[in-house]
Amino acid sequence: MACVKTTTQNQFALPGTIKELLVRIDNMQKEAVTLATTNGCNTCAFVPAYNTKPIAIYTCNGFLTVRTTPGGTETATYFRVENVNNDETVVLRLLTEADGVFTCTTNTITFKISCICGIQCFGSINCQLCGEA
Repeated sequence: MACVKTTTQNQFALPGTIKELLVRIDNMQKEAVTLATTNGCNTCAFVPAYNTKPIAIYTCNGFLTVRTTPGGTETATYFRVENVNNDETVVLRLLTEADGVFTCTTNTITFKISCICGIQCFGSINCQLCGEA
């Protein structure tokens, strides 16, 4: 007979979950962007060296792949966490990659956290966010 631990807690609120990792990444990135804010005015005069932790997302069907433009052929498999919305969704900025260099796009998607099976993190980069809300 196998021992099975059951819980009535929300699975996304448990320590060490994918949601917790997304929140940590989101918080670290927001702290880096806050360092670039002077007197409440976001400026490019001082930009921290790294404000983005690129991630790849694995679903039960493999890598999450999204078209970078409607009807286009270019796709993104790397993302920047923009915001974690409660326990259900995450807003992701699409990143393109060429020859090991990540480029941040202006496009975002909202993805259901419960559809994420795994996350792979990559080295931090600077994502130009000046002038964006």
